[in-house]
Amino acid sequence: MRTRLALPPRFSFDAVVRSHGWYDLPPFRYEPAGGGALTTVIGSGEVSFRPRDGVLLATGAGLDRIALRAAAVRVFSLDLDLSAFDGALDGEPDLRRALTRGGGRMLRSPSVFEDAVKMLLTTNCSWEATRGMVTKLVSVAGEGGAFPTPEAVARLSPAVLRKKVRCGYRAEALSRLARRVASRRLDLSAWEDRSRPAAEVRESILAEHGFGPYAAEGLLRILGRHDFLAIDSWVRKQYRRLHPGPARSVDRAIARRYARFGGFRGLAMWLELTRDWHEGSAEL
Repeated sequence: MRTRLALPPRFSFDAVVRSHGWYDLPPFRYEPAGGGALTTVIGSGEVSFRPRDGVLLATGAGLDRIALRAAAVRVFSLDLDLSAFDGALDGEPDLRRALTRGGGRMLRSPSVFEDAVKMLLTTNCSWEATRGMVTKLVSVAGEGGAFPTPEAVARLSPAVLRKKVRCGYRAEALSRLARRVASRRLDLSAWEDRSRPAAEVRESILAEHGFGPYAAEGLLRILGRHDFLAIDSWVRKQYRRLHPGPARSVDRAIARRYARFGGFRGLAMWLELTRDWHEGSAEL
């Protein structure tokens, strides 16, 4: 099955794919050469996405056209309207340039569950450890290279997850999340409901075992809600590299710097801190 989706103005395939580290975690695989191709596994088949002449070409086995289009929209955040953010960038040439280059849309996984689990596995560890845990989880519980379903993870005890995924204390949180989603006690689609205030969604995420402020706010960023900053050690280091000052006051400085962007404060911060990632990106 193949489908073509019109892309919004100022869209950069590479800037979206490399908006954060998900492209480096299985089942995603990114091949930037030759115009770029992002592949993943959804259900029983591999799905690939490529930019071609102003459209996004999605190809996949095992999905009908509606499901394939829905996956493309979600993965590339094509449902987001960034015009209000653009209107708030007067006096911010670096941020406007980042937006013009195609920044602002976050790469998402095909499902909220995959996004939530990957975010949980980024907490309090190095990127290498996160990648190792995700790779092991896909190997242990996924089918055909796909990211495991909530039901598949729920069948594994915390002890098994600790042993086989090497996720340490996160095993209990991962197990609880999977069981709650599999039993339908937790509806993750509510976390994507744009009619709900971001603060309310944040509280819902924080209510889940293992999700602290960084994980909740980082997940909201991926879901396109930028009311919060998701400050961690990397953010603090990057901010002080661009805006030198004392370490003890960095969180207050970050809050002051981006307060004027309101509901887009987190996006403004992210685009500024990651601007070096995409200096060479071209619009596609």
